[in-house]
Amino acid sequence: MKNWTIQSRILFLALLPGVIVSVVLGIFFMAERARDLNDLLDQRSLAMAKQLAPTCEYGVMTGNVGILQNIANNMLEEKDVRSVSIYNQDVEILAHSGPKMLTERIGSAELQDNQLQLLRTEGSVRVRAPIFAQNLVIPDQLSDQFYAEESRQIKLLGWAELELSNANTQLMRYQHIASSLSVILLALLTCTFVAIRLSRQVSEPMSNIVKAIGDLEDGKLESRVHINSGGEFQQLASGINAMASALQRVNTEHQHNLEQATQDLQETLDEMEIRNRELAIGRKEALEASRMKSEFLANVSHEIRTPLNGIIGFSDLLVRTRVDERQADYLDTIRKSSGDLLNIINDILDLSKIDAGKLIIEHTSFNLRDVVEDVLTVLAPEAFNKGLELNHLIYSDVPLQVEGDPLRLKQVLTNLINNAIKFTERGNVSVRASLINQGDNRASIKFEIQDSGIGMTDAQISKIFTAFTQADASTARQFGGTGLGLIISRALVEAMHGEILVSSHEGRGSTFSFHIKVGVAETQVTNQPPALSGYQVALLEPSLLNRMNTGALLNQWQVEHHDCENRQQLLELLTNNEHNLQALIVAVSRQHINDPQQRLFMQQLTQYQLPLITLIDSVSHEHLDQLKQQGASLSISQPFLHQRLYQALRRALGKDTSEASDHNPAAPGTLPLREPPCVLAVDDNSANLKLVVTLLQELGIRVIAASNGRDAIDIVQLQAVDMVFMDIQMPGMNGLEATEQIRMLPGRGSLPIIALTAHAMADEKEALIKAGMNDYQTKPISQEQLSACVERWTGYRSLSQAAVAETPAPSKSQCEWVFDAATALRHANHKVDLAQDMFRMLLDSLHNDMQHIVDAWEEEDMENLLERVHRVHGATRYCGVPCLRSTLETFETALKANKQNELPALMRQLVEDVANLQQWAQSNDWSATLITVAAERADHTLVSNA
Repeated sequence: MKNWTIQSRILFLALLPGVIVSVVLGIFFMAERARDLNDLLDQRSLAMAKQLAPTCEYGVMTGNVGILQNIANNMLEEKDVRSVSIYNQDVEILAHSGPKMLTERIGSAELQDNQLQLLRTEGSVRVRAPIFAQNLVIPDQLSDQFYAEESRQIKLLGWAELELSNANTQLMRYQHIASSLSVILLALLTCTFVAIRLSRQVSEPMSNIVKAIGDLEDGKLESRVHINSGGEFQQLASGINAMASALQRVNTEHQHNLEQATQDLQETLDEMEIRNRELAIGRKEALEASRMKSEFLANVSHEIRTPLNGIIGFSDLLVRTRVDERQADYLDTIRKSSGDLLNIINDILDLSKIDAGKLIIEHTSFNLRDVVEDVLTVLAPEAFNKGLELNHLIYSDVPLQVEGDPLRLKQVLTNLINNAIKFTERGNVSVRASLINQGDNRASIKFEIQDSGIGMTDAQISKIFTAFTQADASTARQFGGTGLGLIISRALVEAMHGEILVSSHEGRGSTFSFHIKVGVAETQVTNQPPALSGYQVALLEPSLLNRMNTGALLNQWQVEHHDCENRQQLLELLTNNEHNLQALIVAVSRQHINDPQQRLFMQQLTQYQLPLITLIDSVSHEHLDQLKQQGASLSISQPFLHQRLYQALRRALGKDTSEASDHNPAAPGTLPLREPPCVLAVDDNSANLKLVVTLLQELGIRVIAASNGRDAIDIVQLQAVDMVFMDIQMPGMNGLEATEQIRMLPGRGSLPIIALTAHAMADEKEALIKAGMNDYQTKPISQEQLSACVERWTGYRSLSQAAVAETPAPSKSQCEWVFDAATALRHANHKVDLAQDMFRMLLDSLHNDMQHIVDAWEEEDMENLLERVHRVHGATRYCGVPCLRSTLETFETALKANKQNELPALMRQLVEDVANLQQWAQSNDWSATLITVAAERADHTLVSNA
């Protein structure tokens, strides 16, 4: 029914009631007619049986069979009578007419009208009626007459049985069914005709509507519905026609808009095609520009670093010559400005590497503690100048011998720690290294740099990792810089499979943390110095981090140590004498080095006659020497290199230092040389060549100069050269080509050739090593770099470096130590006349400078006071006056930190130290002292060379 058409549904609905009524009524009337016919046959059979029984009464009573047979025959002539039987009282047949009865069964007969029995069979109806002797009386005497006499007693004489056939009844029934079906069929045909006519009146309009809708669906929007009938169909047709008109109108507008849009799209596609071609050309130009930028940066690196090399190098040489205070200040400014410019160039080049995707992380084995200590040692002077406490801690579970890129890790640490120092005016900067997890020869190490500086807001934190951006970018910002340090640090950390995070609160400091993944060496005892087991030392360190760090080193060296937080604990430990101590390690603050309590404490320690190693948060030689004068056996700047503490501890414990040096042999493939080597320096830039030659000659090394690669090859062929410093970029034959040809010379395959390169864009180290270089040094080059490189590859250590490091400290007590001739000579590059001029200028200016300082103090002009103190402090740094310099340094630091409560005592100390210096200069021949100390040093040098 779901798929029926409307016409089928209408026909169904129209015919269904008629069919149901006709069938129901026809069945009802035919059933009633059949029942009536059966009842009629039954009534006829009963009536005929009632008539037959009295008729047979006489014959049965008299036993006259003839009469009974005649009655039976006559009865057979009645309509529908099939057979007749008459029985006596004993049910013995007396007469029978017609065929045999269809059945003899009487048991299920129905009792009708008292004594009548009715039996229905499949083809007939049988009725048995009793014959009673109630109407006739026959006298015992025979006579010719008989009469009727009413008998008072009913007597059963026999039975009269009559069988009627139902054939006529069945025929009549069939005739009635046929007539009824004819009437029903005629009625259904009439209804069908009427329903079809009505359904056509509905289905034809609906078909037209459906056809029109189909045409509209197929896009034939001009189709319309035409219906002649009225009513709802006419309204529906009008609505569909209106909708078709609207669709046709909308379609026309849509087609117009589509054509317009297609035209616009085509124009856009044409324009995009043109732009794509322009972009393709632009991309090629951009790639070419990027390549040219890389080459430009590499060339700019070379061109800038080359003159910077000369500026920085010759500034270092010039500062060691005879210059006055102003000239020394100018030279120091030149050196600092050159260093700042070099750092900016390095940052820009590193950022270019990151943008170009050429940042490569090396995987070499290094000691993690060495990297952290190197960074802290370099940055310690800046922290100390600001009066900051700089401490660090490497937890004991951190693996020290790891594989990674030490230079990049050092760069990240330098950036973050330098920023912490820059943005911290008072307080401390702490560095921690901890282990996150370790497994499968890999470890994740976390570094935290925490300061107590100015802090940052959330808005500032969101900008600090953007290139060329600073937290404070205003024109009045206090701190300088390019804003590249953090973005470079983040790129380096991510390249080392880590992440850098920052948390900060404005006014309460910041914490930068990052983690990196490094390889872990299979054994952590590689290159470890011999253990110092069996010794006990006492460690006095107020700073918890420094105490834990030093304690971890002592545990690593298997030294039993007893930690103390303050002086009282150490004195109680020494007084009780419960432990067999062999040495003391004491941390001293530079701010308290001249305090009477500190001097008294040092005197108390010297009474126990134990080797005393002092750790001081200063890099000033005056401070180190003052501690030695106060009784220290050895004095080390803190933060320190653990090798220096180890060597100092071995010397304090009386161990043979030669044993300690056995674990650190010379460079591979070389033996330590007892005499200066012959070094070939090759550079096409005359200033750089002159600088390298001068620096090497000051180290006592014989130097041969060459200005190009061809001359270098000729010199190596003709002379015995122990080492070559080779510039890379040279006209004609560059350094790589010259190195390749030198390697081909007989016996020169293992000659140490060190690259001197100003390039920093391409990843040159790997390329230079593959090209045959043994090592490389990046310009600008310093004398320390050259000395370390020569020592690494030839085993030669310059005497001048060793002599400076081993200069004996004066033996005068602190209270009398107002002038140190050895320090004055060292600052004057061991030139007596320069040292005399510097000290004389200081004495000449002290009276006027002190007058200005006293005036500013009395007027409470702190800004002018700070300027005057800074000026005098700068002058004392080159004159060997440790007491006065220390007081001025402490005074300047207190002024910068606005420590008002300390200023009066420092002012009194400054006046006293100046008076002591002036009185000593008047009472002593300081010029002769300088000449004597210089002569003693010269004699010592000659003896050492002999």
